[in-house]
Amino acid sequence: MKATSWSSRAPLVLALVVSAVLITTVLLARRTISRAWEGAAHGLGAAFVVAARQQLRGGELDSAALTAFLDEHRDEGLRYVGLFTREGALLAEAGTPRGHTLEPGSFVFVGDRARQVARPPRPGGPGGPGGPGGPGGGRGDNDASPERPRAMEMRRWPHLMVYEFEPVIANRLRSDARTLLVVALAASAIVCALALWVSRAITGRERMQVELERGRRLAALGGMSAVMAHELRNPLASLKGHAQLLHEALAEGPQKAKAERVVAESIRLEALANDLLDFVRGGELHREPTDPGALVRAAAAEVGAEHFDIEAPSELGTPRWDAGRMRQALTNVMRNAMQASPEDARTSVRVARDAGMISIVVRDRGPGIPAGEEKQIFEPFHSRRVKGIGLGLAIARRVVELHGGTLSAGNHPEGGAELRFTLPEVI
Repeated sequence: MKATSWSSRAPLVLALVVSAVLITTVLLARRTISRAWEGAAHGLGAAFVVAARQQLRGGELDSAALTAFLDEHRDEGLRYVGLFTREGALLAEAGTPRGHTLEPGSFVFVGDRARQVARPPRPGGPGGPGGPGGPGGGRGDNDASPERPRAMEMRRWPHLMVYEFEPVIANRLRSDARTLLVVALAASAIVCALALWVSRAITGRERMQVELERGRRLAALGGMSAVMAHELRNPLASLKGHAQLLHEALAEGPQKAKAERVVAESIRLEALANDLLDFVRGGELHREPTDPGALVRAAAAEVGAEHFDIEAPSELGTPRWDAGRMRQALTNVMRNAMQASPEDARTSVRVARDAGMISIVVRDRGPGIPAGEEKQIFEPFHSRRVKGIGLGLAIARRVVELHGGTLSAGNHPEGGAELRFTLPEVI
């Protein structure tokens, strides 16, 4: 059974492993692309700074110049250029910004844009920002000595140039990476769904094979039981009759007690033969309108009504059942429940109707069903009692299945075993 269980789970496990590998690979590729995107953005920012110093150097840094520079580099991803004072006052700009950072030398990401703050190009002419006569002028763009710390150099900047740009190609790659991740997730979901379907199909096939094997065993057992029952009934009837006559003819004493025991054992063997015949009985049902509550009370009366608490509302309807065989199934289950309960305890039987089905729940006050035997107790000849051969529940389940219902067993949370009949209300 463990091998068949693994064979049914193998497709799903394999699909999960493949999906995990696929998604991990895509996530790693996406992380690599993200790092490449950041590197491309830094390189593009440096290129814009160099281009600005080459094209705007020596000219007036006004909005017209910045707009011309922006238009020239728009296809490369440039979206905004602005000239600010160190205090944050706007002097000139072109485009629409998204960020607000003005920290000298900073490089931050704002959505799919990068925002870089750098030193502006050196306009020519006296009095201009960065010019010989203007604030911070006198030494040009590269006036910082190699040994001067960068922080000190940035504090000298009188003005700041802000660039906002989109790494177009890198953005496209990042978008493709997101699309690839979505596709990988969808593919993984489809693969897992197909694997789940295959696993269920394998499980269903294995369950069917088990049921077929069970049917073959029951058929062989039924044939043997029928032969034995027919061969035993006539000798048993003769034995029981002569033992009863002997018992009546003998006077009180040890011999009469022995004859009485022969009669009792003959009756027990006759009941065994009848059980065997009931077990192999055909599937033909004689359906008729049946009152479930009355059927339960009749079965309780046959076992011993004083041992049962019955809850059966009057509005249960009259399903078409084979009343005789259903009464036999109920009697078998209720007798087992009574025998499993202490002598002073009462077995409860509850009948209810819900969603076109009628349920009959029989709960005893015994020790309950051992773990793992919830299904085995319905197998023929499975019994833990000294007396009895274990056909009562097997017959009951067969009768219920012939009616299109189910008979299941379990333990009640408060103790004791609970057997549940579930039968169609109308057939």
